[in-house]
Amino acid sequence: MSNQNDGQKKDAYTHLKHILAILLVFTAVTAIGFIYTRDTVDKQKAALEAQRKEQNQALVDQHNQWLAEQRAGHTGVVEDENWPEPQPEGWDIVDLSDYSVNAVMTQPFTREEMETAGLMVVNRWHYLPGDFNDDRFVGGDELVSIASTSRADGFSIQTKNASVSLMRPAYEALSKMLQAAKESGLEYITIDEGYRTNETQNKLFMDAQAKYEDRYTGEVLIEKTREGVSVPGTSDFQTGLSVRVYRTKSGDSEFNSAPFRETEQFTWLYNHSWEHGYVFRFPLAGYPTENTPDKSWKTGISVQLMVFRYVGKGPAAVMHAKDFCLEEFVEYMVEHPHIAVFQNGELKYELYRVADSGAAMNVDVTDCNEVTASIDNIGGVIVSLAY
Repeated sequence: MSNQNDGQKKDAYTHLKHILAILLVFTAVTAIGFIYTRDTVDKQKAALEAQRKEQNQALVDQHNQWLAEQRAGHTGVVEDENWPEPQPEGWDIVDLSDYSVNAVMTQPFTREEMETAGLMVVNRWHYLPGDFNDDRFVGGDELVSIASTSRADGFSIQTKNASVSLMRPAYEALSKMLQAAKESGLEYITIDEGYRTNETQNKLFMDAQAKYEDRYTGEVLIEKTREGVSVPGTSDFQTGLSVRVYRTKSGDSEFNSAPFRETEQFTWLYNHSWEHGYVFRFPLAGYPTENTPDKSWKTGISVQLMVFRYVGKGPAAVMHAKDFCLEEFVEYMVEHPHIAVFQNGELKYELYRVADSGAAMNVDVTDCNEVTASIDNIGGVIVSLAY
C-alpha cells in the first residue's frame, strides 16, 4: 500500500513538472510573440511616419514652386512716393507692389519675436520651424499661463484649467479683446485650449490612429486619422497663437448648454475679434455662420472647431476686408508683396513681405506708430506698419 502511494505521489510530481514545463514554454513563446508584435507595430508606425512626411513634402514642393512663380512676377520697383488714390469710403486695399517702402530707419527683430508675432502658417502642408520646439519655452517668457498672468494683470480670464497657455503677443491681444467684450456687457467667455506641446499632439494622433488600425493601413490609415487630429508638428494649436473658446457660468446649466455659436458672446467675437488682431481660424461651409464660405481646402481642416487665431491688427484688417483665412492672406501677400490698407480714405496700415533669412533681421520702418514683423513659414517675413 505504501509503495502504491509513493508511486502515485511520483506520478503527480512528474505530471506537475510537465505542466510547469509547458507553462514555461508558453510564457517564453508569449513573451517572444509580444516582443515580435511590438517590434512589428513599431516598424509599421515608423513606416507610416516616413510615408506621412513624404506625402507632405510633395505638397510643400508643389507650393514652393507656385511661390517661385509668384515672386518672378514682381521685379521692378518704382521710386515714387505718389501712391494710387484710395477709395474715399469703406475699406480699400491698394496694391503697392511696384513701389518701394519709404523707410526712415531699420528696426531689429529676433527670431523669437518673428515666430510669435502671429502669421506663422502651420497646417498639413507646413510643419513648425525646426527651432520651434517645446524645450525652447522652458524657463522663457514667450509662453504665458492665461489664468495666472491675467490675474496678475488685474483682469482674470476664465480658462478650462491653469495650464492653458499662449504666446505673449496673443495673450496680450486676447486680454484686450475680452476686456472690450466685457465693456459691451458680455462675460463668461472661457478659453478651453491654447498652446499644445508636440508630446501632447503626438499622443492625440497615436490614440486616434489606434482606433482605426484594425480597419485601415498605409495612406488610408493616415488620412482617416488626420480627419480628426493633425499630424504632430502641423497643428495650429502648437503655435501658441490659437484659442478654442466656449462660455461657462457657474451654477447655470441652461446658460452653459447653449451651442456657443448661437450665443451673444460668439456673435460679438465673430464681429469684433479682427479689431484686436484675432480671426476665426477654420471657416467651413455654413460654419460658424450660415453664410460662411468653405475654406477647408486652404486650411486643411474639415471638422468644426470653435477656434480663433491671433494674427495681428494689420493682417486681421485685411483678412476682415477681403474675407480671407490665414492661408489666403499669406498667398495674397506673396502675390502683392507691398500693400496699403485704407479706411474711408485714411491710411491705417502698410504691409510688405520680404524673404526670410532664417535668423534675426533688420526690417525697413517708415514714420509710423507701431511695427511688427512675422515669419509666414513659407519663406517670407511680413512686416506690418500701423499708422
